[in-house]
Amino acid sequence: MVHNIIGYLLVFLSLWSGVGRVALASYEVLRYPSPAPPESGISDIVCTPGRLWRWRQTCPEYGPGATAYRIAHIRLPNPLPPLPVVELKPDPEEKVVPYTYAYVRHLPLAIYRHPMEAALGLPPVRVLYSGTQWVSVVGTVEYEGQQWVQINANEFVPADALTFGRPSQFQGVYLTDQPAYPFAWINRPVRPSRVPQETPDPTAPLYSRYQMVSIYAQELRASQELWYLIGPDQWVEQRYVSKVTVDPPPAGVVPGGRWIEVDLFEQTLAAYVGERMVYATLISSGRSATPTPTGLFRIWGKFPTAKMSNPDVRDGSPIWYYLEDVPWTMYFHGPYALHGAYWHDSFGFIRSYGCVNLAPRDARWLYDWASVGTPVWVHFTPPFPQAEGP
Repeated sequence: MVHNIIGYLLVFLSLWSGVGRVALASYEVLRYPSPAPPESGISDIVCTPGRLWRWRQTCPEYGPGATAYRIAHIRLPNPLPPLPVVELKPDPEEKVVPYTYAYVRHLPLAIYRHPMEAALGLPPVRVLYSGTQWVSVVGTVEYEGQQWVQINANEFVPADALTFGRPSQFQGVYLTDQPAYPFAWINRPVRPSRVPQETPDPTAPLYSRYQMVSIYAQELRASQELWYLIGPDQWVEQRYVSKVTVDPPPAGVVPGGRWIEVDLFEQTLAAYVGERMVYATLISSGRSATPTPTGLFRIWGKFPTAKMSNPDVRDGSPIWYYLEDVPWTMYFHGPYALHGAYWHDSFGFIRSYGCVNLAPRDARWLYDWASVGTPVWVHFTPPFPQAEGP
């Protein structure tokens, strides 16, 4: 019995001595930081938490140890603050565009003054030859058992040559207050991971396209791989979201005045009054072959509808496009415009020939809100460091 007690005491004293030495060593590190290790062999150093504390400069800023340290110290607000936004969800049956539009799926397409002239073999008034072409629909008629569509005054085409479009029902949000955190729309379905670069967590909720989230923190895991924290233990990669961040007015904007920000990297748009963001939404800007210009511009013309076509080619070229009655068009730099796009629902991704495409409801809201002379700041600002050129 005595021997057992003595044994326990020896073990206790040994452990206490070890803990004391560790505590004393930690105290000494705090009071008297150790000198930096020699330059040689730094690449072979294992960055343990202790080394991160003592010789931070020798460890990669975004190495596993540093990342784990930062993630462990993230403190989310409890409860999570709601986004100060009003999501507008009108009746899906509501007419969101001023016309019914149709895509020309059979080309070339002859256009006749009346279906009777086609039946008589008379020449068409004009022909649509190639490319991407959309027309406005005035109405439909039946002639000798065949359906025809009227697309303009004295212009008719066979109904089976067209496919009727379904404009996007998406709309951005009003902001009732300045957001405390950046926010974003999910641009494709994603299930979050518990930590950056981990496989999706099967127990996490599946976020759907156009769902809104707040961004509470971020982690850069590679040169261009950024992860966002959107909830407790919920990390998603940057490519799954289109983010909105409150930015100050650029030089040239009148203090307190209205202005519009277009973020080409994030594919988002925000409307401001001075420093206060009042509206935000998604866009589709120019493809790499037809980029949207960057800079500070001003709206120089507003038109309820406008016809748009490719100025560089003519009908007959495979890259020709012709779009009738593009709604709520505001030109800000030569032929480049903010306008409604009734022909797609790809907002959050590049899609256009250089203009800034908006969902129809967004285009109408912005058209009513902005005026000729309103500044439009267009920029491309990635959230991670860019590789230097040669």
